[in-house]
Amino acid sequence: MKRIKVIFAPTVNDDNPYLSQLIANLQKINIQVETISSNSFFLSAVISHWKPDIVHFHWLDPLFQVPNRNKFKSILKLLSFIVQLIILKISGVKIVWTVHNLKNHENLNLFLDRISSFMVFRLAKAIITHCNAAKEEFLEVFSGTNTDKIFVIPHGNYVDSYENKIEKPIAREKLCLKQSGTIFLFLGLIRPYKGVFELIDTFKQLDNDEAQLVIAGKIYRDSPEIAEALIQKISDDKRIKLIPGFVPSEEVQFYMNACDIVIFPYRDVLTSGAVLLAMSFGKACIAPRKGCIGEALDDTGAFLYKIDDESGLIQAMKSALCKHSELSFMGQHNRYLAEKYNWKHVAEMTDDVYRSCL
Repeated sequence: MKRIKVIFAPTVNDDNPYLSQLIANLQKINIQVETISSNSFFLSAVISHWKPDIVHFHWLDPLFQVPNRNKFKSILKLLSFIVQLIILKISGVKIVWTVHNLKNHENLNLFLDRISSFMVFRLAKAIITHCNAAKEEFLEVFSGTNTDKIFVIPHGNYVDSYENKIEKPIAREKLCLKQSGTIFLFLGLIRPYKGVFELIDTFKQLDNDEAQLVIAGKIYRDSPEIAEALIQKISDDKRIKLIPGFVPSEEVQFYMNACDIVIFPYRDVLTSGAVLLAMSFGKACIAPRKGCIGEALDDTGAFLYKIDDESGLIQAMKSALCKHSELSFMGQHNRYLAEKYNWKHVAEMTDDVYRSCL
């Protein structure tokens, strides 16, 4: 078969193995993959690799959004982005877009965000979502879409992406946590849409002195305001431990293996690689039944709640405390589910999408 040449745009430096795993497994099946950064003028990078068969877009907003909320500059970058897309289309390069989210998480310049998504959607030869629920949400936003060009490819797992050798007692000692009691973990970039402040308020309602909540991760854009607000919010509850700062990949196992259950108090979500990470470590989960989460997790391995249910999170956390003895089994079930989402299969499905475009 013809060797396909693909360019991924943009790459992001967040230490997430998603792209590296996908690229490595695509290359194993003889697909040449190269990457370009989030530089807004991506066409020059594409031309320097001339001529790729496909440009595969992932996250769109880094290609036109300006971090300092300068709307005028964002408009100019968006116009440049659209012109480059049209040139790609005219030149015969096929466009593929994986829809990781329907809008940027900070709700920045949503009108421009929608225009960029609409233009990519119109010009793309193929659209990829990570689950059927995401596909349905996409179709609700972009009514009249040609469903023949939308493909569902699951998010791959992280079973082989991180070390996983540390036992629970050692992990808890490393993080200075109590050896007894139920530990809830929030791990990852602390951003407003992830509901961390709401999580703290909810945890404080739990009447359980043995329960602990660990919040670990880098604060979005190192915001001193968010950091100060978090410190103030947890100051009156010694059961809550905040560990701010980027968590290196080699230390992820300490947090995952120290906890009993991983919690995702998201206010809005379409796809969540963090859920696959927790499942890959064999952890029970608490999460809203929304987007791809409801398809990756089930009631055997997770406490799922409706995202618009104000009491959903607190009831899920109370249920987890009542079923403490079952959490290990729930985690084992999630690990079994995660193993089905292997990257070899994901790469083969992606290859099928690429070849359908040519």
